[in-house]
Formats: sequence, C-alpha cells, structure tokens
Amino acid sequence: MTTDNPLAAVQALTAFTVTVGYHRDQTVLDIHQPGAEQPVARMVKAGPIRARAAYELFTGPALDRVAGQLSPSGALHTDGTPVGVVNLSGGRVADAGIHPMSGARHSYVVADPTVWRVVPAGLPPLVGHAADRQTRFCFNRLTKLWEKVGFGIWVDAFIALTFDFRAPDSAGFRVKRAGGGRARFEVSVADPRIDRRMVLACLAAMAALLTWTPRREAVDAVSPFRRN
Repeated sequence: MTTDNPLAAVQALTAFTVTVGYHRDQTVLDIHQPGAEQPVARMVKAGPIRARAAYELFTGPALDRVAGQLSPSGALHTDGTPVGVVNLSGGRVADAGIHPMSGARHSYVVADPTVWRVVPAGLPPLVGHAADRQTRFCFNRLTKLWEKVGFGIWVDAFIALTFDFRAPDSAGFRVKRAGGGRARFEVSVADPRIDRRMVLACLAAMAALLTWTPRREAVDAVSPFRRN
C-alpha cells in the first residue's frame, strides 16, 4: 500500500462497515474496517441527508486527504473526471443520461435497489438483487406500490435488508443495511476491480432513500439548509 495515494486504504478494503451521523449542519458517513474503532475514511457533506450537496471523501491518518467527490448518483476523481454512475431510475433514464453529481432528488428516482444499476467506468453494470428472503419480501412486484405512494420506507425501516450488485462476469459487492431503525451498513466486495467509491456512492443512495431514524427526521426538521 502506498502512502502517496489517498485512495489506497479505501481501495484495499474487502469488508467494512459504514455508519451515518446526522448533524444539524452536516451529514457524515464513517467507514470502518471490521473491529477498528477509528474510521479509515469519512464522507462529509453540508446539510442534512436530503440536502442537495455532494460528499467529499477524506482519508489518511487524520482524515484530511481528499480522495474524491461522491453523491447518490456516482463519483468523481479529485480532478473531476467520472469514476462512474449509480442509475437510480429503474430504467426510466439511460446510464448515459445520469451525471455522477446529480444526486437522488429527481422524479425518476426509484427507492428500490433491486432496479438500480451501479456502473463503474471500464466495468460492466452491476445490477441490484435482493439477497435474502426478507429483502425479497420488501421488494417485489406487489410491494413496488409502496414506493409509489411513499409508504415503503416506513414498512422496511426496521427490517435488515441485504442486496447484491453483480454482473454475469463480476461477482460485484454485497450491502446489508441494519434493521431496527439503525443507520448502519455492512459491505463486502467480491470483485477487486471495483472502485470502492462506487460502492460508497451506492451507500449514499441507500442512506438517502432507505434509512429512517428519529434523529434523522429531527435534524432535518431544524436544519438551516433548505430542501431545494
């Protein structure tokens, strides 16, 4: 691992956890190696979870080295070139029509990871799948009606959900969102070619669309940032 590459520690991760911190003036996602107390990386954006702002990814011992910019719809290198996109439209918009920084607040966005596409530059699109029975129970043809009326997040907020994102020639990665109303994720990456920033962008989408906690709602209600 080279110390001059701010992304090296993140890219070396094959399993990690992510916790979401809701604050009045910012949202923070801490990335931890299993069993480690100190985060190996941190995503920070101004405003509450619903604010239209991009995350900066910080790494290094002091978490002060910028390693890219992220949003629920993709990631950029530090020089602004695209790392890839997360297409949250469920087929309503082509991958080429998604900008990495467009975020999750659009009418075409579907709060259903089983129809999302994670599209890393240079790799095949990784399509979402429900990975266990309870996730399939929450995301199927019948329950798609919940998303249309904005009811789904209340139904599945307290159930642990697990999703695989994979392609025919890529084992992709797996994300488990904790149950019990906790804003916590467990991640395993099976394909070492995947830029971990694409995994983190997907987590940003899940944090925005598939988490609900009392603190999240309370912070959002009093935040000085407008939801515009």
